[in-house]
Amino acid sequence: MRIRLIDSNEERLAELGRAVADLPSIELQRVQQAVYIRPPSGIDMIFMTLPAAERWNPDFKSRQAQIIATSADDQQKGFPPLIVTGVNLTAEDPKDPVSQARIVLESVLGAVRRYNDRNSGVVKVLGFWLMDLTRGVTTDQLSDLLHKQLG
Repeated sequence: MRIRLIDSNEERLAELGRAVADLPSIELQRVQQAVYIRPPSGIDMIFMTLPAAERWNPDFKSRQAQIIATSADDQQKGFPPLIVTGVNLTAEDPKDPVSQARIVLESVLGAVRRYNDRNSGVVKVLGFWLMDLTRGVTTDQLSDLLHKQLG
């Protein structure tokens, strides 16, 4: 499975690209404008925060990512066949952005890997809007997290 990190900021993508150049499963994609409800084509699944995924009625389970199929109408509007959403943090979870990004990555990647195991590896490309992983997280910190998860 490849992870596609999507953003409109060319400099941020270039900086991250240098930091993760040794991770062949990471792809970077620049879009003209980051429009959350219009993900770029060519991905099988995209991560969406719980508030952004409310229209699909996700379960708000603590520390668990949830995979939801999109409708034919959603797909005609540009959504991939699947979204992965979550992760509802608990009161006991660390409050710092790096720990929270780690929990999101662990939960999402774990859920997608299990889904692929049960469904013949249907998810080839998982998209993340870079903004969902970098709130309060530096490029070096995100690179470290990605290396620990994928390296």
